[in-house]
Amino acid sequence: MRVIALPATGNSSKFHVAAKHGEFNLALSYTLRTKIWKLGDAVSELSAAKELAEAIVSRHDPDSEFRQLYIFAEHNTESSLSEAVKQIRKDGFMN
Repeated sequence: MRVIALPATGNSSKFHVAAKHGEFNLALSYTLRTKIWKLGDAVSELSAAKELAEAIVSRHDPDSEFRQLYIFAEHNTESSLSEAVKQIRKDGFMN
């Protein structure tokens, strides 16, 4: 699986994920990544995106397509990255 950062077009950080069975994009809101998860730089944001992408792929039904965009923001995501990844691995991405 490859995860690459996309050019910034607003406050959120965006990433493109190419997995074995499809492709999708991730978006991390500014508030979530800077104020709640306190991701300090582009390297830590990319690392977080990789963890989230791996969790999404691990719970994905291979008979269906990925969503085009997965949005992570303060109102729909756990208060820590590790809890968010754990929740996705347990229940899948519910939003």
